[in-house]
Amino acid sequence: MLITNHSESGVSSEVDFLEQSAPIAPEIFSKGKISRATIEKCVTIIRGYQDSLRELGANSTSTVRMVTTNILSEAANRETFLNRIRVGCGLDLEVLDDGEMTRLIYLKTRRRLKDTPSMKKRTTLVVHAGPGNTRSLLFRNGNIVEYHSYRLGTYRSAERLDRNLSSAEKIMQILHEQNQGSVSSLYEDYKEEKIQDLLLIGYEVQHVAPLIVSQKDSSCSVKNLRDFTKKVACMSLDERVREFHIDYHTAESIVAALEMNLSIAEAFDLDRVRIPQSHFERGLLQDLSISSAITEGFKAEVVNSAWILARKYRVHEGHAKHVSELALKLYHDLQELHQLTDHDALLLQTAAILHECGGFVSPKAHHKHSLYLIQNSEIFGLGKTDIDVISLVARYHRQSPPKSNHTVYRDLSEKDRMRVSKLAAILRLADSLDRSHSRRVKDLEVVFRRRKLHIYLPSINDASIERIALASKGDLFEDIFGMSLILHEEEL
Repeated sequence: MLITNHSESGVSSEVDFLEQSAPIAPEIFSKGKISRATIEKCVTIIRGYQDSLRELGANSTSTVRMVTTNILSEAANRETFLNRIRVGCGLDLEVLDDGEMTRLIYLKTRRRLKDTPSMKKRTTLVVHAGPGNTRSLLFRNGNIVEYHSYRLGTYRSAERLDRNLSSAEKIMQILHEQNQGSVSSLYEDYKEEKIQDLLLIGYEVQHVAPLIVSQKDSSCSVKNLRDFTKKVACMSLDERVREFHIDYHTAESIVAALEMNLSIAEAFDLDRVRIPQSHFERGLLQDLSISSAITEGFKAEVVNSAWILARKYRVHEGHAKHVSELALKLYHDLQELHQLTDHDALLLQTAAILHECGGFVSPKAHHKHSLYLIQNSEIFGLGKTDIDVISLVARYHRQSPPKSNHTVYRDLSEKDRMRVSKLAAILRLADSLDRSHSRRVKDLEVVFRRRKLHIYLPSINDASIERIALASKGDLFEDIFGMSLILHEEEL
């Protein structure tokens, strides 16, 4: 638990940091669920945290955000765990999705770019080895140009290890072999990129960083990392606990974490790696208040990732860019009508960029192919629900409006279904205004009058083609918002 105080000037200062261990990750990866004893231990820990907050003067007006690792989604009794915390502590627990975790990793990496100016000029691969998954971000000239996630994690690997093994060489060999598939996939994704710097982040590797890295530039040789990993593998659990001041669960996973990072460094045949000496979990908690809102830098990286995907599937860039601009213009002008958020605007922009990517498979039914391609792609910083929304908005840019029996759409919550319908209605409207792909609609103005939405196109002398397109694509907008659509070839 991180407790901070925010002054009237907006400056945040740390008041206290408390931590206690609970074997959530080990149990999820070994048994597929969290035991009743561990759930009750979590309730006891959180109640203790609440007592500490009250002692410091926190009250009902204090802001409390309570989150849990995204690996909770892999627990068979996830809902039981969440409900027990809700009943036992009176708190709603937010499960961090992949998108939120990526935002947190992004914010940590931005700090490293600031601390280490050379990273802005060099091709740098940032690798975060988490308990269940590993994320990689490729930076070139200070900007993200590629992002991937792999089913490779410190606890996921540690739980497959035979605890009766006593030989350090054998432990490292088995860990290396069982991780080789995922490490090879990571290498294949980046082998053509001429990696110059490798930045390793994660709880375990950053915890021991002060013991192995240079104080000057937070780097260490791969040889030193290999020797240190072997040294830790030779130690007993008790020795690791005493030496590194960690709990027994971390003591079991630390060798797997070090070996994963070592294998990645060796795959790229690098002599040195960088490991920040900052406290991983404390930094993660500090960034939660920032990551809950979209920063402009993060938004730009999401959009850039969408364009990388669009070019991969050879979309018509001029049309995609123009439709995304028209969609955002309509989105902001119609804010009072749809009442969606800034994050939804980002999802609309991303869907507009990718709405015709399905043409890569076939021009016929390309909207359905767009759904499939987006569903099976990664977009930096966006979690599963965001990807679902974007893929559906792209799917509904033409032809049939959303129906309750459509796959993906039927599995969404009622709130997310409505988001899809509103965003798709706006995208259909924007797409109809560039029906000819000529980008001739340079500007537009909208006015509400008596349940009618009047759209004025000041740069167009004859809007016949747009009017025809609107007649086939405006139905969803009219059904959702209860307004007729009327085009005008004159200024407002």
